[in-house]
Amino acid sequence: MTPPRAPLPWLLAVACLAAAACGSGAAPPPAAEASRPMTPTDANAGERMAEVHLGPHRFRIPSNYFDIERGQDAQGFMRLILRWPELAPLPAGTHYLSGGESERARNIDISPDYIDRVPLQTSLERDLISNTDSEQERRENPTLNPDLRIHGDPVHGLTPYYTDFAKVDAYYRERYGKHADTAAQRHSPFNNDWLVGRDAQGTLTTVIKCTSREEPEGARIVEGRLELLDAPMLPSCSHSFLMPRYGANVRVSYQRIFVRDWKRIEQRIREIFDNGYLGDAPAR
Repeated sequence: MTPPRAPLPWLLAVACLAAAACGSGAAPPPAAEASRPMTPTDANAGERMAEVHLGPHRFRIPSNYFDIERGQDAQGFMRLILRWPELAPLPAGTHYLSGGESERARNIDISPDYIDRVPLQTSLERDLISNTDSEQERRENPTLNPDLRIHGDPVHGLTPYYTDFAKVDAYYRERYGKHADTAAQRHSPFNNDWLVGRDAQGTLTTVIKCTSREEPEGARIVEGRLELLDAPMLPSCSHSFLMPRYGANVRVSYQRIFVRDWKRIEQRIREIFDNGYLGDAPAR
């Protein structure tokens, strides 16, 4: 009997920062270009467009890029859905949960947040190291301290920091006693592996946290197509990067097997917002 598959983890636990009033220090974006041609993947949206904003920055984006084709809710939250491998939106009128599990597993889930209460770079640094009030725990817990993780060889141009489960088990036994259920901690999101990107100056640019490499793949790619395997779960990733032009931290989630395309995903998301940029709202 095939074991039940765990629900698809579209959004992993990440540090959440509220957006509000000035402090990112990001340079204002240049004036909007007069007109931008729509990309081929925009063509099926026809006349249906959604106007959305990131802080003062306004955009017009085809409505079928959004999860429920209405753009942005009253609180300013927006979620865009692309499908791998094309990184194209769903056809207009198609629900993002349609098509069965094999189709839903192809979804790339995108949530940009305008950041202005803290410097934009700080928001990305907090996505790397979980926000805990205890400096001692941040220093001693092997899941939080990158120096206590296993430093691996580069993967897809990123630096990996793998969970060291021997250290994790020892930490929980020391903290909770020799009868601590360390096995129950194996599937915790805190034990995800980290993949980190930095620029030539060493500044953090990309943070990707994926289900531990100790968990087997739940899918494979065959001739450019995703095939689900007979596995109890689909390992996934949460991916954060910045769009400084718009003062935004973008959080993305997808299946772990897609992490090879992380750079293409970032480029595609920037393209969507650059193509749809209208300029800034008039100052009040």
